[in-house]
Amino acid sequence: MKDIGIKKFIPAVLPLLWELFRHFKRDSGHNNNIKKFDKTQEKLATVEHLIVRLEKTVQQSRETTQTINNRLQIWLALNSAILIAIAVKLFFY
Repeated sequence: MKDIGIKKFIPAVLPLLWELFRHFKRDSGHNNNIKKFDKTQEKLATVEHLIVRLEKTVQQSRETTQTINNRLQIWLALNSAILIAIAVKLFFY
């Protein structure tokens, strides 16, 4: 009885196993031929580029605020000197 079941089972399984082997072989060959992309390097390069751009922007902002601060200090000093001159002219002449 067991021999009859195996005899019916083997002819049905052999083509199935052959097709699975053929597909596996074809898929593994195809996977080896595909160029594998590692996007980690590209993402790191993008992040580094963005950091460099951000650092440049921060440096430009720092220089701009320093220039504005210097101009404001000069302007305030001139206004103070003119105010003192006006006060001296009004009250002591």
